[in-house]
Order: sequence, then C-alpha cells, then structure tokens
Amino acid sequence: MAATLVAGTGGALITQRWSDRREAVAWAREREREHERWAREDEARTFEQRRQSYVEFYEAVKALARTAYDYCYGFTDESELPEGWQSDAFAKLAQLEFYADRPVAAAASAAYGDAWSWGQFGEYDAPDAPSFYERHQKYDEAELEMLLSMRQSLSIPEADLTLSPPGHAYLVNQAGGDGPKQEVSETSTAPNEQE
Repeated sequence: MAATLVAGTGGALITQRWSDRREAVAWAREREREHERWAREDEARTFEQRRQSYVEFYEAVKALARTAYDYCYGFTDESELPEGWQSDAFAKLAQLEFYADRPVAAAASAAYGDAWSWGQFGEYDAPDAPSFYERHQKYDEAELEMLLSMRQSLSIPEADLTLSPPGHAYLVNQAGGDGPKQEVSETSTAPNEQE
C-alpha cells in the first residue's frame, strides 16, 4: 500500500512538473509575442514621427528659401530680413536631427545652411547679382540631395529613376553618348514634341 502511495505521489509530482514546464514555456512564448508586438508598435510610431519631422522640416526649409528669394528679388517691403526669419526652420532641423539617419541629417543641415546663407549674405533687390544665382543653385542642389535622401530613408520607391522629383530638373543627354546635355523637367516637353 505504501508503494502504491509513493508511486501515485511520484507520478503526480512528475505530471505537475511537466505541466509547470509547459506553462512556463507558454508564458515565455506569450511574453515574447507581447515584446514583439510592442517593438512593432514602437517602430511604427518612430517611423511616423520621423516622417512627420521630415515633412515639417522640408516645408520649413522651402519657406526659408522662399524668404531669401523674395528678399534678394526685392519682393518684400523691408530692406532687411525680419528678426528670427530662420528660427522656425532651425527648430525643425533640430527635431529632424533627432529622428533622422546620418545621410538625411547631413543633407538637411546642408540645405538649411545654403538657404540661410542665400538670404543672410544676399543683397536686397539685386536679382542680377552673380552671387544670387550661385547661392540659388547651391541651395537647389542641396535641397534635391535632401529630398532624395529623405525619400530613400522612408523607403518611398521611385517608379522611374530617370525622372526628376517634382519641382526639380536633371541635365540629361537627349541623343545618348557624349552629345550636348539639355535641362529637362517633368513639365517640359521633349525636343521632338515641341514641333
């Protein structure tokens, strides 16, 4: 009788131990799933914050460049740039640098610097000054580099890499080879369509 009691108790302990192990494995699996779900939610939230900071900075640096353009062209009533004209773009650059990867942060900083120097060192109502076009071109190139870096960072696919992004133009060789290059944008027509 004692042997049966010992065997029954031993069997119950073994069964309980197996049950505890299964339950521990199930809890561990459930905790792992929960952590994976939290990680996915964190990643999605961070992506959305990154996307938002990119868009807000892009709009702010475009406004900064527009202010510089208007100032250098004399489209403003004041012959001096307004106090703090660069503050909004600078604040948005700081936010972007928190979320951006290094290529985007560097490209955004370069675009901001070029837009700022275009206005800061530009001459009021002097659109014919050679420095106006040099600064304008430098900003345009930096802005394009920033835009392409942002799109790549956000995994926005390019349908046709030969087309320029909206608002930008590439120099392309229409005939192929080493012939003359012509500026083409999405809104322009090809040479044979102009006839």
